[in-house]
Amino acid sequence: MNDLEILLENFPVQSMKAGSIFLHQDEKVDCIYILKSGKVKIIKDDIDVAVSSVAGAVFGEMSIFMEIPHSASVVCLENSTFHVIENPAENLAAHPELLWHIARILSVRLFNLNQYLVDLKVQFEGHDHLGMVDEVLETLMNQQQTEIFHRQDSQRDTPDY
Repeated sequence: MNDLEILLENFPVQSMKAGSIFLHQDEKVDCIYILKSGKVKIIKDDIDVAVSSVAGAVFGEMSIFMEIPHSASVVCLENSTFHVIENPAENLAAHPELLWHIARILSVRLFNLNQYLVDLKVQFEGHDHLGMVDEVLETLMNQQQTEIFHRQDSQRDTPDY
């Protein structure tokens, strides 16, 4: 059992069938879902953005932290199970290790966004071509791990800040 599983063992587990939509774009729920097993698809504005099957992937956190409706819908592609953190403000305050897990995921997403934007600027300097947008969106929306992702063809190791 890894550290995250130990942290989550006291939170309820919810099973969902393939085809279940558990987060709806433009709606709000007061919970965060952490993938235990299965596979989900993220859909924004009727566009398939990403697929995730990474145990520990977090869904619904942006809506909670920003106090806004969900920016995308999430649908189960196969039968899936999730740890559900209800009353996240209270539960995350009581379990700062979980807050750190989510903060690391968000930080990695932001780091990778910065790196991709710099790479795009360098690669397409002087051109009006955005052919990499699909790849960028797929990668950013699928970032659930807590380790920094380095693209093999990236011109940069770290941003300039």
